[in-house]
Amino acid sequence: MSSEAEHPGLKLLALDGGGIRGLSELLMIKEVMHRLMLEENKKRKTLGLAPLDTLPKPCDHFDLIGGTSTGGIIALMLGRLRMDVDTAIMCYDHLAKEVFSEVKRGLGDGKFKASKLEAVIKSTVAKMTGDSETPLLEGGEAFCRTFVCARNAQNMNANIPVLFRTYDSHETHTGCKIWEAARATSAAPTFFKRIEIGRGQQHFIDGGLGSNNPSKVVLDEAKKVFPNRQIGCIVSIGTGQVGTISIDRPRLLQRLIPTDVIEALQGIATDCEAKHEEMLALFDNSPNTYFRLSVDQGMQTIKLSEWEKLSNVEAHTAQYMRRKEVEKTLTLLVNVMGTHRGQLTIEQLISPKPPIQSTGYMEDRKRCPPPVLSFTGRNDILQMMHSYFDHDPGSAQHIFVLHGLGGAGKSQLAFKFVDDSQANHRFSEIYYIDATNEQTLEIDLQAVAPAAVGKSAQASRQWLAGRQEEQKEWLLFFDNADDVELDISKFFPCCTFGNILITTRNQDLCLHARDEDAVSKVSNMIAEDAKDLLLQLAGEGRSNQQEELAGAIVKELHCFALAVSQAGGYIHTRSNLSEYLELYQNHRDQLLRRIEIQGLDQYDQAVYTTWDLSYGKLSSAGQTLLQICSIMHHEGISELIFQKAATAQQAFDDSDVSKEVTLLLNQLGKRDEKWDSLAFREVMGELESYSLIERDRQAASYAIHPLVQHWSGAAMGTNKYAMQKCVLTIIALSITWSFKDEDYKYRRKLLLHAARSTHSLNPDQLSPVVATRIARVYTERGHWNNAEPLQVAAMETSKCVLGEEHPHTLQSISNLASTYRNQGRLSDAEALEVAVVETSKHVLGEEHLDTLTRIGNLASTYWNQGRWNDAEALQVAVIETSKRVLGEEHPDTLTRISNLALTYWNQGRWNDAEALQVAVIETSKRVLGEEHPSTLTSIANLALTYQDQGRWNDAEVLEVAVMETSKRVLGEEHPNTLGSIANLALTYSNQGRWNDAEVLQVPVMETSKRVLGEEHPFTLTSIANLASTYRKQGRWNDAEALLVAVMETSKRVLGEEHPDTLTRIANLASTYWNQGRWNDAEALEVAVMETSKRLLGEEHPSTLTSITNLASTYRNQGRWNDAEALEVAVMETSKRVLGEEHPDTLTRITNLASTYQSQGRWNDAEALKVAVMETSKRVLGEEHPATLTRITNLAVTYSSQGRWNDAEPLLVAVVETSKRVLGEEHLSTLTRITNLASMYRNQAVARGDGAGDQQAHAGRGASQ
Repeated sequence: MSSEAEHPGLKLLALDGGGIRGLSELLMIKEVMHRLMLEENKKRKTLGLAPLDTLPKPCDHFDLIGGTSTGGIIALMLGRLRMDVDTAIMCYDHLAKEVFSEVKRGLGDGKFKASKLEAVIKSTVAKMTGDSETPLLEGGEAFCRTFVCARNAQNMNANIPVLFRTYDSHETHTGCKIWEAARATSAAPTFFKRIEIGRGQQHFIDGGLGSNNPSKVVLDEAKKVFPNRQIGCIVSIGTGQVGTISIDRPRLLQRLIPTDVIEALQGIATDCEAKHEEMLALFDNSPNTYFRLSVDQGMQTIKLSEWEKLSNVEAHTAQYMRRKEVEKTLTLLVNVMGTHRGQLTIEQLISPKPPIQSTGYMEDRKRCPPPVLSFTGRNDILQMMHSYFDHDPGSAQHIFVLHGLGGAGKSQLAFKFVDDSQANHRFSEIYYIDATNEQTLEIDLQAVAPAAVGKSAQASRQWLAGRQEEQKEWLLFFDNADDVELDISKFFPCCTFGNILITTRNQDLCLHARDEDAVSKVSNMIAEDAKDLLLQLAGEGRSNQQEELAGAIVKELHCFALAVSQAGGYIHTRSNLSEYLELYQNHRDQLLRRIEIQGLDQYDQAVYTTWDLSYGKLSSAGQTLLQICSIMHHEGISELIFQKAATAQQAFDDSDVSKEVTLLLNQLGKRDEKWDSLAFREVMGELESYSLIERDRQAASYAIHPLVQHWSGAAMGTNKYAMQKCVLTIIALSITWSFKDEDYKYRRKLLLHAARSTHSLNPDQLSPVVATRIARVYTERGHWNNAEPLQVAAMETSKCVLGEEHPHTLQSISNLASTYRNQGRLSDAEALEVAVVETSKHVLGEEHLDTLTRIGNLASTYWNQGRWNDAEALQVAVIETSKRVLGEEHPDTLTRISNLALTYWNQGRWNDAEALQVAVIETSKRVLGEEHPSTLTSIANLALTYQDQGRWNDAEVLEVAVMETSKRVLGEEHPNTLGSIANLALTYSNQGRWNDAEVLQVPVMETSKRVLGEEHPFTLTSIANLASTYRKQGRWNDAEALLVAVMETSKRVLGEEHPDTLTRIANLASTYWNQGRWNDAEALEVAVMETSKRLLGEEHPSTLTSITNLASTYRNQGRWNDAEALEVAVMETSKRVLGEEHPDTLTRITNLASTYQSQGRWNDAEALKVAVMETSKRVLGEEHPATLTRITNLAVTYSSQGRWNDAEPLLVAVVETSKRVLGEEHLSTLTRITNLASMYRNQAVARGDGAGDQQAHAGRGASQ
């Protein structure tokens, strides 16, 4: 690279004079320093360094500062004295008040005391340097050089300022002090007397006479000091536009001031603006280099010496900096100051002959814009780009493509790459090409080559291609190559070297990259980077609250670069973080479309308008598909949805919506009843070419950016609701009533599409068939609350249109009743089902298959209500009819027999249940096959019966077989497979193999979360099962954490009074019970009991269980009378409702016996325990685990009474049986061995053979 670019671009600062209005200059410099600090802190955070907590000093950012009059004093403060801005403001405020607050009396040169000005300046110098007589000239090579302008009072006609410099020069005033230079530059006639400096006692006055705007002087001086340096920027700051200065002409004063001085004073105001116009012309061909800041309103009435109006100056300056155009200027200025590159050298800039002509290049070659100062993140892509271009340079032509959605930040990323490359001299030349269209591309490319080569794009291409021998590593940067009709490759130089960088929305241009390392998609920012960008632009600090608000805002904006930038700009000028979040949520579309709300990146389009141009270029089919995608969920948009819908056997009805759907599908690929996949992909490819849609090759689906969805949806206006109905119809058409594993998987993928497509849409507007099919998607995922309004709408519309007795209406009622049952609304379900059964019998006939199904559904509701006798009566009847109508081996008949077996199971009639289940399994194996899902379900049901019979080994054998077959036939993630694994885990838990149970339950829970969703009922059950295992392992804190979470989710998803929610609350109470937190357990159990009584009834089995649990807690609290009262009542109700020999009744008798024992009522306890033991032997069997527990409890009672001889044979027998049935290492076996040992120890104590403590193990019983 040329020597001019070996150093960073020069940064020059020129400060106008203006009396007390100079405060305005300091305030604007402070704003610039504040913005530079934000950029520096962003870099420091990336490097892991602590952020700056004070503003940087101007002397560390400017190479040369020049000022006139009060601007000269400020220049000395900031440059020579190296003050920070806040210190300078404080000193300047003090100076203004001290010097201008008292008018000098009497005659003389100047209205104010020069001696007071000298004293204040000397005091300031002494404070900063330790010596009021510190020389102006600095020793060594200072980074920031400073000068001030004055005028020789003896030569006013020569319009040449005298410069007092802090650095060596052949014009340096040797021996000049800092205070003297300050006095010289501020010795304004009519204000202060002139000053004599130097041996010759030359007289100097204010440099504002002719150079009040010293910007041109600063430029000329920089040429002398830095002859070969490029200019980065020159900043000219004024003190406000004022009218022409008029001087009062009192007779005596007129005699003291020469006429030429008065004329010079009157020209000061016009001089400042004239210099500004001259500088604008000088930098006409070098944009973004010269910056002028000067308050243009409000300062006209503030006189130079009116120190009491400093607050007015501050207010007018703040108002000025809030203006949109000034905001953009400040942003661009700080952006340029943060870059490494300069533009032209000063010699090239002010030479009479244009520098480009002198070097032989075209005048209109564009420079690559610098990146915005606020550029944040993207380090991964930048590293990828540098690695690509640095690999084996010169060996081949390198082409890198940055592609992505408009507004994603592609150009800014490229600008940053170019800026970094300039800093490390990676490329010999960089040529920026505006590739918006072929015309802009031609114009920019033809300016690349020297004029002598020829003025055409072709000439430039050939010139670049011929530079290999010069070993030039040029970079040709095509920016905004978005036009899909543009063949950009014809503008590439035909050679095997050089480098090309492309930014584009057109994904097809990725084909020009040589390999995958040469392509990068620019998408959303990393959340942390987006938050940093927003806070930086908003300028509100970084408290915890602001960090949290910023995180919420960028989440709403989906971390989209342009949206974050514009939000930061809006917040900085018009709002704050908390207000913006609410404003965006209520007025998103307006904020994202308003082009006047700009960020600080100089992007000239709002978020929405940047995509409008792309939309206009789409075909009709492309626009249709984009609108459809804007209604669906932004991810997982699959061609399969459209294919299934297009090839569905028939439309739902003859409505306008169905006709419109047919037209839409025809546009996208429907050909008669077939599907043209190629046609669909061509339309989707059109959207991909503008980066409006992204293809996920691995998932074989498409995704659309959420903000693009919002934009497209907003563009549809009121037509959006019509499109919603069309999209839901397409989704419904794609749903079939098949129930293979792939069907379930497909419908699971539709959930998010259904949810978004139904948003804000009244279900009444959907046809009953569409509503029913969409509801099916919800019910299969356990989202019953979402399904309910759709099913209600389907039912009501069917009643209205088809009639209350139409088969479709009856089916819609049955569907709704099923949802009510799943919601725990059993009374509502029963009311619908009783009605629909009666109507179905009347309309279809008592033996119609639908009638039989509906009777079975009513029986299921009775079953859930605990009305097992009522359920049994219906089920027996429907089985007999099914056998007669369908046959004994029909699958529906077998299902109904299985349902009756489950009723027997709940009644505690396990032998009856077993007999039915064994028969169903044998028939199902023969008729359906051993691996049919229905066969596997029937085997799993038999295993559950074995569990309750205590035949855990038999249950295990069946469950292992079902699990393995289910994995192979249905797949490892099928819901039935997950259920089979969960059942096996429960068997392991009952066997005391808790580690084995945990090993199964953890993956079941994780898989269920991923496949079914974290809030699916089965997922919640799987979490509760794992918590139960943790509780048995004594990991009560782990159990508690899971149960609290599952309870809260259940409350939110199912409702606080859903039966499953109540069960989970009861489980949490049991954990508290285990932890000895009986008061916490009691509070939950009372609430569960009261709710259960109200919703399910006082005699419902679940209600009885909740009462039993509470009584157990009372017993452990020592509240034996309270426990007894509950237990007596629940035992009597259980005998009456469930039967005296029902397993739950036996458990409740045992619990009452435990309470009697705690009260010391041994005889009462013994009587109950003997009776329950005998009944358990007869009903459950002598080796059933529950029977063994009851024998143990009786033995413990004997032992507690000192009846060792009665206790010993019971305990010895139960230990032996337990070893044989449960295993020697089962916890129950170990507990019984301990009980036996305790009894022997107590016998020894009683005989006087030894000492020991009595230990009894009665436990909480089997109430759970």
